[in-house]
Amino acid sequence: MQKWEYILVDASPYPFGDKLISIYINGQEWRDWKDRELHELVNYLGNEGWELVAIRHDSKNDNNYFIFKRPKIT
Repeated sequence: MQKWEYILVDASPYPFGDKLISIYINGQEWRDWKDRELHELVNYLGNEGWELVAIRHDSKNDNNYFIFKRPKIT
């Protein structure tokens, strides 16, 4: 049976545009990705084998949450 691994991405963009103010993956900050664009991050994770499966936008805090999965190698 296929098993999966998941990551949760918490991405906060600037109010206007696509550049990231902060980015956390599974609770750990990815400082190298600050000021890069959101589509670059999604493409990078896709190239690493991660598939985007869900998005949630929190309009109160203007945060975006992305869930990615990929096949788990056993």
